[in-house]
Amino acid sequence: MIRVCAWCKKDLGIEHDTKKIITHGICDSCAANFIQDLGMPLYIFLDKLKVPIFLVDKDGLMLTANKDARTLLGKDINEIKGMRGGEVIECAYAHLEGGCGRTHHCKSCTIRNLVMATHETGNSFHRVLAYPDINTGDGVRKMRFEISTELVAGVVFLRIDDMRPATTKVENTETAANSR
Repeated sequence: MIRVCAWCKKDLGIEHDTKKIITHGICDSCAANFIQDLGMPLYIFLDKLKVPIFLVDKDGLMLTANKDARTLLGKDINEIKGMRGGEVIECAYAHLEGGCGRTHHCKSCTIRNLVMATHETGNSFHRVLAYPDINTGDGVRKMRFEISTELVAGVVFLRIDDMRPATTKVENTETAANSR
């Protein structure tokens, strides 16, 4: 299999034994842009990426988000920075007693679990499905997310590859136990 940059999709040209677990990596160009002394601040680099990206610290707090992420959620940076993921995406359980990351619902949260696993192990995840219950103007709705994670310099880059309402009965039924 060929390994590609999880951020710009560039072919890294590294072939792997297909019996091993394959994860996406980051190309030298994308990695170099994270170093501010190269003349490009991180927020400018993130805004150049045409996919929604959030940076999450080891405690699960959002450090920043690019323009596409802010647009997707209809939030400005002040509504994201320093917040927990469930608060940012409007998880139906984020505002219960204890808060995001501290309720019994959070134990099965696919998004939170992947971000924390990436922090703990350094393993990347690519296009994993998650089905959180989200507060909307019309009540709570199950949403279908595809997410990818990558650990870079102690920060998890959380990419939203796709986000839409969970539309099929099978999709809603089969995934109810997977994520909240």
